[in-house]
Amino acid sequence: MTGLLVSLVDLVLPRECAGCGRPGTLLCAGCLPGAGPVPVPSAVLPVLAAGRYDGGLRRAIVRYKERDRRELAGPLGAALASAVAALAASDTAAAPVLVPVPSSPRAARERGGDHVLRLARHAARRTATPLVPALSLARRVRDSAGLHRDERAANLAGAMRATGPLGSGRAVIVDDIVTTGATLHEAARALREAGWTILGGAAVAATPRRAGSAGR
Repeated sequence: MTGLLVSLVDLVLPRECAGCGRPGTLLCAGCLPGAGPVPVPSAVLPVLAAGRYDGGLRRAIVRYKERDRRELAGPLGAALASAVAALAASDTAAAPVLVPVPSSPRAARERGGDHVLRLARHAARRTATPLVPALSLARRVRDSAGLHRDERAANLAGAMRATGPLGSGRAVIVDDIVTTGATLHEAARALREAGWTILGGAAVAATPRRAGSAGR
């Protein structure tokens, strides 16, 4: 029934790629990351992003987050899954769980829910990896848009708390975009203090100035 409804909607309102406007699909192959996960420089933990935060992928993420295009959680979550799978394959000591970074209550209200958690659910299903929302915010934080590296770090310092380990106790932290890495670093701090082992971080996209060229 769901498939029939989707087909009927497509007949009335044909799909267009959210990245480039090409008809036929929510996010076309040209806008999806296709060259493999991108290593993101980090002094604290290994981080992989599915692609660079530019072009069609950037436009799709903005529309998903800021313009209520929730249907994009599927293809963007699939992109996130590719980064998760590559990171998990680098260490087979024990199966990890996915821990999404938390959205602030205000951001969740404005975006109709926790947008990172939605992406993480899709990635968890695609990789058959348990999802554990172990992180929460311990205090209010500012919107990170427009903040410089040091400002982002100060804004997030001590802002998260975590519940204790579940399953293997090994976590892959997931987010939508990596810019300076401050969010992932704070999430890793909170999880480690709660007793977790951090395998690394995975994201849908990394800003070009942060993304490494290796692995492309």
